[in-house]
Amino acid sequence: MVSAPAADKKQGASMAATATERRRANRKKSFQWQGALKVRPVGQVQDFEASVKDVSDAGLGVEMAAALRIGDSVAITGILSNGLSKTTLQARAAKVMHCREIRAGYYSAGLTYTAEAAGLGADTPGPDYYDILQLSPKADPETIHRVYRLLAQRYHPDNGETGDAGQFKLILEAYRVLNDPEQRAAYDATLVRSRQLRWRIFDQAEASQGREGEKRKRAGILSLLYAQRLNQPQQPALGLHDMEELLGCPREHLEFPLWYLKESGCVTRTDNGRYTITVKGVDRNESDDGAALPSNRLLPGAIGKRP
Repeated sequence: MVSAPAADKKQGASMAATATERRRANRKKSFQWQGALKVRPVGQVQDFEASVKDVSDAGLGVEMAAALRIGDSVAITGILSNGLSKTTLQARAAKVMHCREIRAGYYSAGLTYTAEAAGLGADTPGPDYYDILQLSPKADPETIHRVYRLLAQRYHPDNGETGDAGQFKLILEAYRVLNDPEQRAAYDATLVRSRQLRWRIFDQAEASQGREGEKRKRAGILSLLYAQRLNQPQQPALGLHDMEELLGCPREHLEFPLWYLKESGCVTRTDNGRYTITVKGVDRNESDDGAALPSNRLLPGAIGKRP
């Protein structure tokens, strides 16, 4: 016969074991994955590589060579894989729940997924992998692989003449995403929004007015048509609707800069009413004294705040 205290003790141990099993069931330790996750604190432009230590339905446990502030929002990008299935994280929003230093310059952090957007959209677009490889979004896998091999050879750090470690890293990242059908599909789903942010030229509606506003619109149009000609030489033209969406500017406000660029010989209109850049337009876009956009082609602002 078991005494009452002994029975209570046994029952308590059983309940504790059950609770522990539930926690362990929801947490998948040693989750194997491919490549490095990237964690970007909202409001910053730098990505930090992180290694995954555990995964649950609610978030991730990671280790990284950067300290995160508790309560801050971050965006997580990368691929999780257990060998049987993959989970693609494309700027997945999360909040920092805890962060502690585990050894000199290295930190352990707990990130919990949040329902709201990652917050990068308003300020920082993701990389345009097609632009990095100078390819059309319609490029087939064979073309992607061929172009990657040529660019990788050119920019590999071991190439003493044209090596560039930074550019090589971007090319490798772009190829890893575009060469994987699942990753490419997930990336393509966010591409339109990313390109809208990348080409946005106004920080507010008022900034589109006056002489400076007109200069920015002309620079934006030339930059768009330049990139289109560069990346899709077989289809170098853009329609007014395309420019309206990408520049975040009503077509009525693009009529004057398009007229000016056409009359000055920088753009020409095709038979089907679309626009393409000319040689003169290319020279103007590449000139240092032209009214060019910043290198990232993005100024603060919000699409949707159209006049």
